[in-house]
Amino acid sequence: MNTKPFLILSLLFSLLALLLLAACRPAGGDKPAAVAENQTGVIDGTTGAETIIEKVSIADCSEAVPGAHQLIDAVQGICFLYPDNYDVFQGEDGSLTLYVRSLLNTEAPLATVRLEALNGRAIQEIIPDYPSDAELAAMSLLTIELGGEQATVLDNLPGQDVNRRVIALHNGRLVDMMVARIGDEYGAVGEQAEALYQMITETFQFIGIEPEAPLLAGPECPEPVVGTTLFTNAEDGFCLLLPDGYAVDDSLTTDNGGAETAVYVDSLMDSAHPRLFITVEEANGRSLNDITAEKAAEVEAIMGSSPMWTFGLMLDGVPANQFDQAPGQDLTRQVVLVRDGRFYTLTFIPDDPEAVAYADLQILYDTVMDSFSFLWQN
Repeated sequence: MNTKPFLILSLLFSLLALLLLAACRPAGGDKPAAVAENQTGVIDGTTGAETIIEKVSIADCSEAVPGAHQLIDAVQGICFLYPDNYDVFQGEDGSLTLYVRSLLNTEAPLATVRLEALNGRAIQEIIPDYPSDAELAAMSLLTIELGGEQATVLDNLPGQDVNRRVIALHNGRLVDMMVARIGDEYGAVGEQAEALYQMITETFQFIGIEPEAPLLAGPECPEPVVGTTLFTNAEDGFCLLLPDGYAVDDSLTTDNGGAETAVYVDSLMDSAHPRLFITVEEANGRSLNDITAEKAAEVEAIMGSSPMWTFGLMLDGVPANQFDQAPGQDLTRQVVLVRDGRFYTLTFIPDDPEAVAYADLQILYDTVMDSFSFLWQN
């Protein structure tokens, strides 16, 4: 006998029951119909309303280990571990995206985690692309435990890339986690996606909500690896790794009165080795798009034609744009971004494939771009 239809209907019934349970409230009261095992209810003496307090605290979150960073999002009340080669981008809606180098990078898996209050809504109202009943019947459905809650796993979902979706309910909120580029067809990338999925789901915890808490993702500054040295500029609010052998001068200023940090080997005039200049100036209300347009106009005035520039880069969760082979005394590669009202420019020299120092420039560029981090207190 084919038991697959029965199993699918059973799982769908379980998911529906969970949704109804989360939305259900006794008539005339605010007390939830059920309290999850990792929560406890406390009655407020002034209002009589019950506040849900998590038994799991930040101290109970899985600690970082070699190869894995710790993420704590107390605003949304969750924590988990993720691979240390990933960065984290937090959207305006609080959603978290885990990526490698760029949100547009298709050579690595991508994961997103989003929480949203049910407020009596159906799951289809919260997740517009949630599969229809017909699509669900054709999918492989599993159930796992996510932070002490039963979660439904929707596998092989169509989209820009095949993905896996994890849906769970907790304290009146819907958890929607997605891992993209997962499956045998993606080869090594699919294997990385599977490892990413396992690490997040196995360490995921619900914790107490702290509305004003900052997002903590990984160490504040990267750990040096063999052949690299950590440089920290506390005044300008950043840190990064540099290949061994480079000197740093962070006492320079720009023509506009901003701060400038120079990275070089023998001297600032040494053309036999690559150089890097990092400037930090006031953005004066300008956005990344504004600054990119200004930079494009400057380059066009020199070249006589519109320059090509790259978007979609990310430095420590902050969007950045890049101009390649910008003209000047030497061809340069310039990365621009805006954070906390300040305008950052990273200028790599020389961005010329014919230059002797070009191969070393690529090493410097990769090391800096993969490690650049902003200081939390800045």
